Amino acid sequence: MVQTKQEAIRRFSQLPLKNPASLHFLQHLMESPELLERISFVMDKSFLPNTVVVAQEGADGVDFELELGACQTEEIHMVNGRLVRHLHRSCSVCVRDPVEAVQALQHLRGRLYAVFLFAGEVPGWYRAVVEPNPASACDSTGRDVEAALGSLLSDQVELLLLAVHLRQQIDRCLDLRDREGFHRLAGLYNEVRRRCLWEL
Repeated sequence: MVQTKQEAIRRFSQLPLKNPASLHFLQHLMESPELLERISFVMDKSFLPNTVVVAQEGADGVDFELELGACQTEEIHMVNGRLVRHLHRSCSVCVRDPVEAVQALQHLRGRLYAVFLFAGEVPGWYRAVVEPNPASACDSTGRDVEAALGSLLSDQVELLLLAVHLRQQIDRCLDLRDREGFHRLAGLYNEVRRRCLWEL
């Protein structure tokens, strides 16, 4: 597997690079057996802690970026009655200079996830070394959370409508001076209010 990784880096280093100094970084990877052993190639860096992105000339996105100690979180907010997802990514080290990145890697002891960006179609030799993103479960969990929040929101809307309906019936009981009906509905109304997340 190490030979395959090394071959993928060698082939990519022969392409015209968006940042020519990236060649220095790629050569360092090829000449460091211990680091080469800890590299995993992935198609995207979502939810991964230690990543490097290197781009071919003409590719979309950054030309070079090393992020160490990255943390990506997903927040879900309610905006105009719709759930909106926001991703926030922060890291302890972010280096955009390939030469400085070699120095930053001296302290890395964990796995490094590499993403190579291509100007056109991703070649087969690169796909052969790409591994599934181990954090992809986080994304599916995010979708599960979104579904659960959608269900919660639906339940809360139903409770809110029930509370409004009960309040109208209570007001009617008060108008009619129906003490028994009032006590029966007031207990139910208070229970609905307790379960409702909105202030009534």
